[in-house]
Amino acid sequence: MATLKANLAERAPTVRCDEVLVQPMTRGLTEVLVGYRIDPDAGPIVMLAAGGIWAEVARDRSIRLAPVTVDVAREMIAEVKALKTVGGLRGRTRGDLDALARAVSALSQLAVRPELGIAEAEVNPMMVLPEGQGVLAVDALVLTS
Repeated sequence: MATLKANLAERAPTVRCDEVLVQPMTRGLTEVLVGYRIDPDAGPIVMLAAGGIWAEVARDRSIRLAPVTVDVAREMIAEVKALKTVGGLRGRTRGDLDALARAVSALSQLAVRPELGIAEAEVNPMMVLPEGQGVLAVDALVLTS
């Protein structure tokens, strides 16, 4: 914690920090980006994409109008090429794609709740864990309106 506070004091001396949260590193089978925003022309949209650095490199993604059902989220999963690697391809470990579909659907519900005051939300990366173990949000950004 001392190192974190020293780095903050050096790089952003006017920012106050009373607490930090440090969690253990985790590894999933793959990383995804799940997010939504309000498009000025289309309205609320939800996106599922290859996550981590691949979100910027591959542009491997699926987009729908929000909200999406779990079944529509499964369709989105099928469209993201990177997720084929955790679908049991060539005997590889299956990821918990059902949990991912539920997470995409749940996040998309926020996009149609303007009373919450959340203009945009993104989880990147969200780790897809082995089948039956769920997904884990590692980092998130929430912008209020």
